[in-house]
Amino acid sequence: MTIPVPRENGEPRPGVAILEYHDPPAGTGMTKKARRLALLRFRPGTSFLHRLDPRTKLLMVLVVSIAALLFSSLSALALVFLFLLVLAVTSRMGTALLKALTLILPLLLLVIVLDSFFSKAPSGTVWFSAEIGILHPEVTTGGILFALSMGLRLLTLAGISFLFVMTTSPDDLVRSLRGMRAPPVLTFSLGYALRSTTALADDTRQIIDAQRSRGFELDKGSLVGNSNRLVALFAPVTVSLLKRSKYTADAMQARGFRQTENPACCRSQEFSRADAGMVAGLAVLVLVLILVTGIPGGG
Repeated sequence: MTIPVPRENGEPRPGVAILEYHDPPAGTGMTKKARRLALLRFRPGTSFLHRLDPRTKLLMVLVVSIAALLFSSLSALALVFLFLLVLAVTSRMGTALLKALTLILPLLLLVIVLDSFFSKAPSGTVWFSAEIGILHPEVTTGGILFALSMGLRLLTLAGISFLFVMTTSPDDLVRSLRGMRAPPVLTFSLGYALRSTTALADDTRQIIDAQRSRGFELDKGSLVGNSNRLVALFAPVTVSLLKRSKYTADAMQARGFRQTENPACCRSQEFSRADAGMVAGLAVLVLVLILVTGIPGGG
């Protein structure tokens, strides 16, 4: 970005300095933790998933989550996770989704390790077995497959939620819920909760930058191992949340929240062919899962 200066015949006037400002490269001045916090935020776009009605995307989250919880076989969960990846790639959100999933990487490793050593479905070849007090860790082929299934279940549940947050505008969500005649309190709460993910990430990034300027290197080492780092991060974040809550409550009161029985909306959300295509795709996914693994609990 260049600041305009007086010119004559295309050349600057004598004695006038040319001041230029160049936007910093992406990511400059942000710590690694701050960049990770910025992953979970709405990303405007015109892709297939962005153009869907938020109600259709809520149905998508519900169907995919229920399918991930009901089906426990590795093949079924792999199919559901593949469906999630196809949605992300076709919406040009594949890289963003994979980066966001790294946020749950420690939990994912913990789930896989625990389910491998203490599996609910031990079968096949025994690779490791030991007696440690009252514990009896055992690694079997069936246990490893079960652990991988639970890992895919966790990735699917987190991934579909992340994808919804990154492709759904809070304003569109509120309009859609109002179109369903949902209670205003519910529509405001869900819309504000979705918007708060971005606000919280921005507040946390600013706090991290402020603490870095004071000598706290929050991006080095582990926060859990240093109580001073925990206090330096979470105490300001808590204060920021309390202040934001107070400002929000005052703004709601000043605007007469809940003083109108039937609040109007400037623009309404409407279903399109893309929404019909997504509903059909979800129906096909459920049908394929039933054909591949059968009805859950049906024997």
